[in-house]
Amino acid sequence: MKLLRFFRYKYLLNSRKRHYASLALSIALAHASFGHARYRSVGNGISDIELSLDQDQKFQLHLNKLDEHKEYTVKGKWTMDHDNYVLHFKRSKFDIPNLFSSNTGFQNAIMVQGKRTVTIPANRNGVVIMGIYCPRLSA
Repeated sequence: MKLLRFFRYKYLLNSRKRHYASLALSIALAHASFGHARYRSVGNGISDIELSLDQDQKFQLHLNKLDEHKEYTVKGKWTMDHDNYVLHFKRSKFDIPNLFSSNTGFQNAIMVQGKRTVTIPANRNGVVIMGIYCPRLSA
């Protein structure tokens, strides 16, 4: 009788460990699916802009120009360098240095390092893209 109770107890312990491991894995996957950082423009009549940096080191910049009724998506890869996001754009229809330059009065902390490379400080609460301020939505 004692031997049967021992095996039953071991079975319950093993199944409980598997249950907690699967729960921890599902929580980790749920948090990973939200992405690393996301910036989105506030309401304006010019464009809707969204920059999302995903966990898989890829990013997408969605531009919806309201006056032209056109949507554009620019993709690339990003890396982290000394608390800065370094965005490496693929081929683009846009001039990247002009896309991230601003004369709106906001302090522009974005550094354009070439025709296809842009550096954004990770500790900033927002970025200026096409002269439009885009606050950070997630960390």
